[in-house]
Amino acid sequence: MKYAVISDIHGNAPALRLALDDARQQGAGAYLFVGDYSISAPWPNEVAALLRSLPNAHFVRGNDENHLDVPPGDDGQFEVSRWCARTLTADNKAWLDALPEEITLPCDGLTLRMAHSSEAFMGKALHAHFRTSAFPFRYPHSPVTREALLADFRRTMAEDEACRSAIAALEPGVYIFGHNHIQAHGCFDGRWLINPGSCGMPLDGCEFGACYTLLTIEGGSVAVEERRIPYDVEALITQVKATEQYAEARIWSETIFAEWRTRREKVASLLWYAEEYATRIGDSRRPFAKDTWQAAYAEWLTAAPQRWPELFVP
Repeated sequence: MKYAVISDIHGNAPALRLALDDARQQGAGAYLFVGDYSISAPWPNEVAALLRSLPNAHFVRGNDENHLDVPPGDDGQFEVSRWCARTLTADNKAWLDALPEEITLPCDGLTLRMAHSSEAFMGKALHAHFRTSAFPFRYPHSPVTREALLADFRRTMAEDEACRSAIAALEPGVYIFGHNHIQAHGCFDGRWLINPGSCGMPLDGCEFGACYTLLTIEGGSVAVEERRIPYDVEALITQVKATEQYAEARIWSETIFAEWRTRREKVASLLWYAEEYATRIGDSRRPFAKDTWQAAYAEWLTAAPQRWPELFVP
């Protein structure tokens, strides 16, 4: 069986369509989805409709499915979550809420386990090296090649003591996860680790495109092919600017644009800066109030490229 493994769509329906079209052309007969289906790009209902129409599809929920349930308020920090929650139909919201945290599937003599984050299988061992907030500092000076990233991932998993120990504690089989938006895979003593990257928001410093992974399991053998379908990031940004999300959650949308353009995460540094700014002005309101959120963002735009130049490598 050939599976299309897809994660972290984040409301980006154009990217999902590209990945699904390519997967069909490559002969995928089933689909494995690893969470974070909405929030950040403005098409959550379109994404849900596409996913729910697929045959032979399996799903787990991601952490952003929980972020649809933020409490009522008028803060700036959660504008995008509230917009997305209001926009989702009740039926699509109920479908997302009902998704499991993890699933296990028997696949032609192998066991396949899926969860949104590698922490479900390995604790914090993998994220100590490969998480979006730390990743730019691992490659601070230049864009990342797929070959260099894959070699780095496999070397770290094989040589780091905590990673080796966490992998050794796993039963042989296939382990699929997303969350860190970094596309990578490897086999370690019969234990396959597969992260398809982020379909809707690649943050691994490599080329921009709709990321997913083809997984073929036949006769107990495993084959993996990473796929990345290029498309025009500026055209995508233009589409988003015409939506209600952009009007209602402009700061979040503009921050996502910056992430798309560099394939490096910026939200964490914005949140860190907003915390620093709020403390500096004596504002204890959390989540960040709209006025503080807007003022912190305006400062961050100027300060962040000097303070964290690694985040802005073109």
